[in-house]
Parts: sequence; C-alpha cells; structure tokens
Amino acid sequence: MTVLPAPRGTDQAALEKMIRQWGAKRSRNVLRSVYYDGKNALIDFGISLPPSMRNIDVVLGWPAKAVNVLAARCQFDRFVSATGEDDPHDVNGLFLESGGDATLHQAIVSALIHSVSFLTITPGDTSRGEPPVLILPKPATDATGLWDPRTQSLSDGLSIISRDENGIPDQMVWYARDHVTTFWRSPGGRWSSDTQGNPTGRVWMEPLTYRPELHRPFGHSRISRTVMSLTDAGLRTLARSEAHAEFFASPQRYALGAEDTAFGSSQDRWNAVMSRFLAISKDEDGDVPTLGQFSQMSMQPHFDHLRTLAALFAGETGLPLSSLGIVHDNPSSAEAIYAGKEDLVIDAKAEQRVLSTPLRRSAITAVMLRDGLSEPPAELASLRANWLNPATPSVVSASDALVKQATVMPWLAESEVALEMLGYDEGAIARLMADKRRTQGPTILQQLRGALAVEAPADDDEG
Repeated sequence: MTVLPAPRGTDQAALEKMIRQWGAKRSRNVLRSVYYDGKNALIDFGISLPPSMRNIDVVLGWPAKAVNVLAARCQFDRFVSATGEDDPHDVNGLFLESGGDATLHQAIVSALIHSVSFLTITPGDTSRGEPPVLILPKPATDATGLWDPRTQSLSDGLSIISRDENGIPDQMVWYARDHVTTFWRSPGGRWSSDTQGNPTGRVWMEPLTYRPELHRPFGHSRISRTVMSLTDAGLRTLARSEAHAEFFASPQRYALGAEDTAFGSSQDRWNAVMSRFLAISKDEDGDVPTLGQFSQMSMQPHFDHLRTLAALFAGETGLPLSSLGIVHDNPSSAEAIYAGKEDLVIDAKAEQRVLSTPLRRSAITAVMLRDGLSEPPAELASLRANWLNPATPSVVSASDALVKQATVMPWLAESEVALEMLGYDEGAIARLMADKRRTQGPTILQQLRGALAVEAPADDDEG
C-alpha cells in the first residue's frame, strides 16, 4: 500500500511503521480467521486418499470451539467503583448508550482469534442521532498500533474505516496523543487528510489482548500453530475415514475361475456387488467358479486416532474432551466435571484481568471526550471493570457458599455483592434493592414514630 503523506507537525515514521506492521501481520490474521470459520483446506499427503476424493469437503470446528468456549466465560458485567460511589459520571450509561455491551463480546472473540483487537473511542454526531461518544471494536485485520513500554499503552493507533471493491483501504484514521488525522483516497488515487487536535492527551484506541508478554505486548492467538496443526491432522483423519467408509459399505469380493466377461462393464460390476442375487455360469470346462469375500477391515483405528488428536487439542486449549464431541461410556462425576474445566476457568480469570485495564482506560477516555475534559476526573481513579464468575456455579452451590461465608461475616448478607455471588445481573440487582427499600420504608417510619412517642412525654414535663 502507498505510504500516506503525514500532515505537517506529525511523526511520519510512526505512520509508516504502522502501515508496514499492518501489512506484515495481515496474512497471518486472515489465515486464523479462515481456521475459525472452518474454511481451511485439507492438506493431503497424497498417500491414503484416492485421487477422486482429494477434493472432499471436510470441516472440523475445533478452532472455533477453542475461541467461543473461552469467550463465553469472559462476561463483562459493569463498571464499579472501589469507593462505593454510585457511578457519578454515568460511565455505565455511556458504555451502554454506545452499544458497548453488545460489541464487547465480539471484540473479545476477535482478540482470541488474532491475539489482539481494538476499541476506538470517537465523538459521535448527535445531529444524526448518534450518542455523544462511540466506543467501536476493530479487528486486527483492520487496525494496528505502536506500543509504548514506558506507559504500557499505545503511543499511536491506526484504524481502517472502509475499503474499495478490491479490498484496498480508502479511508483511515490515525490516533495519536496530540492529534487525530483522517485520511481518504479520491477516485483518482490521491490521498487527502484532515487533522484535528486531541485535547485529552490520550490515544483514542485501546488494545484488547490475549496472553500478552513483555516481548509480545499484543499477545498470542488462541488459534496457535499447535491448534492449526492438530486441526489439519483431524481433517486428514476424517477424510481417511470417509474414504474407508466407502469400502466398508461395499466389502471386496472375489471370484476364482470366472471369465473376464462374466461381469461386463464397470457398471455391471457395481451392480454385481450391490445385487442380492448373483448368477454366474460354468466355464468352458464345466467347472463352477469359486466365490468369496475378503475379511472386513475395521474403522475403529480412525476413531481411536481422532480421539487421540482430540485429547491433544483439549490439552493445548484447556477444553474438556466432551466439548470436542468425545463422549465417555461412563458418566463423569461432579468432581471430574469441575476438574475438566478448571484450566479453562483459570484461563478465563487471567483474561478478565488483562482486559480490565484497557476497558477502564476506554471508559475514562469516553468520559473525558463527552465532558470536554483535559484531565481524568478524580472520582474515576478507583473505577474498575466487574466480570461475572467464569466458573458459572450452579444456584445451589453458590447459595451454599454464600450461607457459609455469611455465617462468618453476617454483614455480607446485606451487601449487593451477595446478590452478585448468586449470579444476578445488574438489572435484577437494581430491582431487588428497590423492592427491599420499599418494604423497609414502613418499618423505618414505624420505628421513628415509636421513638418520638417515647420522647414526647419527657418534653412535656420539662415544659
């Protein structure tokens, strides 16, 4: 792609580096999307499959399962404050109004596929009915950024807004700490730009990563090389089993002493195999041909091989074998079921901690954009992202745990945290607390009246 001319006063080197970085990573990102969509081609070794079956359409959804199961356990609840203040800047309302509750899950799925996705925070056009601030997700195939290890955040970000009919970008936005520049390409191929100042001093883009490391701040893909290799092996196993099934359905037979013309054309031979009644005349010497059938080969080796590959895949991704369609003859106990998903729960909790920081930064930047601030409000210093329990305990087990904890800490039963532990969402908690206040209102009023009635005679005597 042609290097864009950076506006005067901006860093041309940073812009060129982001464009090169996006182009270098795009092919691998597209490849992982292909595996997630189940469109990866069969890689045949040319040994066991007949030529007529080498183009067989075989699909294995293991990569999508590895991504979706983990993403389903990373359920964002709402923003909370450690000081107990009731959202003074309406952060949750701003997040919901911009559609963040619906698009955040998509951004998490994209991050697990490509190792990173991005959230862009931009002012909305209220004249067109848009909210004051838009929080929009971007996949790694349409965005990139430069990581600043000193601040542990992006120093620059590039978002591709649209493409032409050939897939070439024709509109992009460059986010920097001191400016936001929009590029667009005319039909003639000439690039133009428009630059506006950034009063917040923050990059209006945040990365959502999976398993980041110091030397890889944008993380690792859930669809790793091991996952792709095991998926390819699983596809070959399925293809071989399909080829074997054709022979398994029609076992090979033989006829000793029969003339070559006894079965005629290839179509007659197929009819002879499938027919229930077969008549073969004697040969010229009057001998009756000897008919027989080769021993049937078992398909069990294919199933055993696929089970082995599924076990390796489960070990790589932390998935239970049952999630990959491998069902044991004996049902698992409750302890075995919990142990089977323990690695997945630990991975989900770790991912929630990683995602909490960029979500918090996005919310603070959105508030600053909405209110026209150049510094983050002091009330948002304790803002945190709250997540649902990835272990998804049953109502019975959660209630039992709450009862045991409330026995040691009785005040826990009066806290909203207790309702969160039971699995209630934000809307249900708000309704329950409102009902509680309504039922407690008359009781408090009666207590006040009783206290005044006791104090009234003493006031009369003093008078």
